[in-house]
Amino acid sequence: MKTISAFLLIMVCYLGSYAQKAATQPSVTITENSSFSINKVYPNPVKDFVIVEIRSEDAGTMQVSLINVLGSEVKKWESSNLLQGEQKMKFELGSIKSGVYFLKIVKSGQVKTQVIKKN
Repeated sequence: MKTISAFLLIMVCYLGSYAQKAATQPSVTITENSSFSINKVYPNPVKDFVIVEIRSEDAGTMQVSLINVLGSEVKKWESSNLLQGEQKMKFELGSIKSGVYFLKIVKSGQVKTQVIKKN
């Protein structure tokens, strides 16, 4: 049991440092096989809300969820329409516990994720 706890603690620390590095990485660009991209996620670390800048080549429906480091879905927002072009979306995270999470966005069978740290 101590081994599992130690492993989980190491993973959380590693992902926490990765989240800080990811916040300073350059924006993601759209590739030929991608119809949308996550351009920017801020603030990161997150306190009560996060703003996601998304660029989409075409309009469609997207599903956004928050996944913890163990792979469990802790929050799922209602499906929403994603317009063509660039847009900003705000997601409330005030009720979420502190930790490292993956913000997962699914559109037209494509999945994009972004590591975020919740304070």
